[in-house]
Amino acid sequence: MNIFTADVGQGKVHVYDSENDKFHGKIPQQNLISLTIPGLKSGDCLVVECAHLRESHRLTLAQPFNYAELKQLEKNAQVRGISILLFPQKSTPKARKLAGIDENGKTDEVDTKAMAQFLKNDQNAFNSLKKFIPTKLKEFQEKNESIFEYIQQSNEDINIAKTCEYGFNTKKFDYSDAVSEWIKKYALRLTEYLNGDIELIHAIGLKFDRKGNIKVDAPNRTYTLVHSILRPNGELRVRPDIGKVPNWKYIKAHYLGCKPYHMNQGVAASNYKHWMRRTVSEYANPNKKSANSSDFMIGMSYEELRSLKTARTKVDKMTQQIWYALRKMIVEDGLR
Repeated sequence: MNIFTADVGQGKVHVYDSENDKFHGKIPQQNLISLTIPGLKSGDCLVVECAHLRESHRLTLAQPFNYAELKQLEKNAQVRGISILLFPQKSTPKARKLAGIDENGKTDEVDTKAMAQFLKNDQNAFNSLKKFIPTKLKEFQEKNESIFEYIQQSNEDINIAKTCEYGFNTKKFDYSDAVSEWIKKYALRLTEYLNGDIELIHAIGLKFDRKGNIKVDAPNRTYTLVHSILRPNGELRVRPDIGKVPNWKYIKAHYLGCKPYHMNQGVAASNYKHWMRRTVSEYANPNKKSANSSDFMIGMSYEELRSLKTARTKVDKMTQQIWYALRKMIVEDGLR
């Protein structure tokens, strides 16, 4: 199977044939719909940035095709035996960095080549690509409306607490809510639900002092995870579409922001991805200049990327264990 990667821009399609190392720039857009792309044959895979294969609307030029054209593309791919997969838009800058290219070196050719290189070197990334399924704009919006509502509510809830250091700097802020009070009341009990696992206890931001008393050492971590289940007003945090507490998969994708198809998910996701996961992780890029800089750097090797992903996966699994303990405490055992 040969992988072709494609980008759309300025009324043209730009395609890279990875097997033959050939770039085809400024192809007419309709050639993508008809799949008349040099070298593309049955059994091949065409990967396109996801944003370009949504139904067009008047507010953007990034989605140039109407629904009928997208359906025709799907039909042509089925007839030709070609797989069409979607590349997360947020992952393109990552692919460029791995190729050693910064934003100043961005071109259509660079992007398509970087995408192909990334997918060939990271099988898990390739396997996680979504299959292209044409969707009407209205259906896409309706499907995602409840997710956006959930994310917005979560951010509105946590923003006030963040500005008051989550209720744990009593000398500076006179603030408390149901989440911070729950933590103060049940922190020690939580360590029991975590079976005394020190690694998990430290990961959520708790710590035993010299006298054996439990203290909140990293409030942004502790508050963020409890807040995923309990709202500041004392209510359970539920999905707007079904009115129930979400499962872990939903929390990981939409609350903690571990989903490349969504961007700018707010405070809770930032607290997890940019603070907790980095701090708890056992991986640090050898060229990292400060604690606040990213471990993902221009020109890092794929071996380093695998080390980074392995460490992140470990933190995600630890967080999953912590979240299930919190869910059992708050939802199943009713400790509120």
